[in-house]
Amino acid sequence: MKKLIISAAAFMLTVSMVPAQAQDGPRQFRPVEVWACSFNDGKDQDDMDDVYEDIVEAAGDTAYAAFQLNPYFTGTFGQNIDLIYIGAWADGAVMGADMASYIGSDDDGWDETVDCQSFIYASNWIQPVAPPDDSGNFMMTISDCNVDHGNTPAQAIGAISRFNDYRVANGMTIGTLVWFPVYGGGNEEFDFKLLSVYAGAQGLGDAFKWSVDNAAYNTSTAIMEGVVGCDAARVYTGRTIMNNLPPAN
Repeated sequence: MKKLIISAAAFMLTVSMVPAQAQDGPRQFRPVEVWACSFNDGKDQDDMDDVYEDIVEAAGDTAYAAFQLNPYFTGTFGQNIDLIYIGAWADGAVMGADMASYIGSDDDGWDETVDCQSFIYASNWIQPVAPPDDSGNFMMTISDCNVDHGNTPAQAIGAISRFNDYRVANGMTIGTLVWFPVYGGGNEEFDFKLLSVYAGAQGLGDAFKWSVDNAAYNTSTAIMEGVVGCDAARVYTGRTIMNNLPPAN
């Protein structure tokens, strides 16, 4: 069962399209579980969808959201991964109660269907984005980032926030999150992950065109060079499995 493999977790996505914090005050972080999975022999997406039905039923009205990512442009990164499952809780207390309810419960078919590595991240929205319709589908890019020597994570996030503000002020439609590793890792070669969420493939293409038309690389370099560096982004298609997350305060 998925919840019993709590050897890791991740605080990644909450593509509920709702920020985890109000605009003022300290940043608030949501816990996100991330499961990078490959199908077991003889299993496929139909079997995984059956597992999702059990997860949704068991979750009930828990303040929880679940999403699936599928690799699209990922190079050699995670080339043996069939899917990534992301689950986000409203806060740590909800996470703890939810995990407690699953430990020792009946198997939902997860172990028989997929073999996974799991993590938990602390996730924070820098810029929320709403999907164009009720499809629940989206595209996401993920980069690994490191804080440059002499700077702090807060300074790095500040630089990313300033570049994000520049993009939004100049017409870019994008969602931006950061994830900090919490549990399940140990050999990370990054300080945090930077995620961008787009309202489908057209949103991703429009963002690419906007970046070229506005020579946004020059602004990005001016703001972030010497503060934080990120590698080339991997691209994933995404869909919403369930979303019971409440709106931000």
